[in-house]
Amino acid sequence: MAVAPAKVDRQQTTPFYLKLFYRSGGFHRIDEFSSSSELPPHLQIYTWQTCTLRELSHLLTSALPSLLPEPAIGTRLAFRLIYPDTRNAGPGTGAARFMTKELGSIVIGDGGPGILPDEEEAGIVAGGPVAGPLGGEPDKTLQDARFVIGDYV
Repeated sequence: MAVAPAKVDRQQTTPFYLKLFYRSGGFHRIDEFSSSSELPPHLQIYTWQTCTLRELSHLLTSALPSLLPEPAIGTRLAFRLIYPDTRNAGPGTGAARFMTKELGSIVIGDGGPGILPDEEEAGIVAGGPVAGPLGGEPDKTLQDARFVIGDYV
C-alpha cells in the first residue's frame, strides 16, 4: 500500500536550491552536465518538494517570457530530471556522470475543468500564460518524481 506524500508547510519549511535548465526545441545533451565547462543556461530558484510542474512553468515563463511563442496556446513545456549516476560512478577523479528521467510536461491552454491551481498555487501562478487551464501533468510534483535535493530539472 502506497504512503500518501507528506504535506509541506511552506511557511515553516525552508525551501531548497534548484537549478532549472531551459532550452527551446529540445533537451540539453546529458554530456553538457558532465563537462568541467560552464553549465547550460538555467534559472536558480528556491522551492519545496511539493513544487508542481505548473509552478515550475510559471517561474520559468515569468522570468523568461521570450521563451514562449506568441500566442503561447498549444505550447508544450517538457521537464526532465537530471541526477548523478551513483551506480556507475566511473573512475575516482573523473567528471560526474548523469542520468535522465522524464518528469512530465504541460500544454498551455489545453485543459479543461478541474485542473486549475489549488489555493496554495493560485497565489504563485496568478496572471501569466500558465494561470489558466493546462494539459499534461500540471499537478505532478518533484516529490512524485522522487526528486532528491541536488538533482537538476
